[in-house]
Amino acid sequence: MTFYRVFPVFSTAFAVLYLVAATFNYALFTYHPLLHEVDLLPQPAKSGPAMYWYGWMTTAAIGAVIVAAIAALVSERWESWIQRAIVFVCVYAVCYVIAYGLSLFIYDRASYELEFLKHPATPATAALVAAVAASCIFPARWTRRVWSGWCGIIPVSVMLVFVYLLRGWFIPSVALILK
Repeated sequence: MTFYRVFPVFSTAFAVLYLVAATFNYALFTYHPLLHEVDLLPQPAKSGPAMYWYGWMTTAAIGAVIVAAIAALVSERWESWIQRAIVFVCVYAVCYVIAYGLSLFIYDRASYELEFLKHPATPATAALVAAVAASCIFPARWTRRVWSGWCGIIPVSVMLVFVYLLRGWFIPSVALILK
C-alpha cells in the first residue's frame, strides 16, 4: 500500500464525511465557548453559542482514517472498484446538489403544489440513479487517469457545495463587505 493510493481515499472520505457531519450535525462533541465546557455529541446551546465545528472535524477525521485504513488493507486488484466507488460518491454529491436546487426552483415557480419536490427522497433518488449510471458507464481508464487528482477536486467540490448550502449567509455577508 502506498501513500499515492491511500491519500486520495483519505482526502475524499474526509471531505464527504465532513459535508455529511455538518449537514446532519453529527458532531462527536460540542464546545460551549462562554462556559469553557465540552459535551459529548451535539448538545443545544447553554449560555451563548454552541460550537459544533470541532466535533464535525473530529467525526470526519475518524471516519476518513477508518476508510483509508480499509483501503490500505484492500489488495491492488480491488483498486478499480475503489476508484469506481469514489466516482460514485463524487457524482452522487454533485447530482444531489443539482437535483435539490432544481427541485426547489421548479417548486417555487410552479402554478400548483408539487409537494413531492420538497421531500428529501426526490433529489436523493435522482442523484442515486445518475451516480449508478455514471459509475457503471465511466471506463476504468478514465478513473485511473484522474485518480491522483481526486485529492484536490473533492475538497474544492465540497467547499462549493457548502457555499451553495450557506448562500443565505454568504450573499448578505458579501454585500456588507462590498458596501
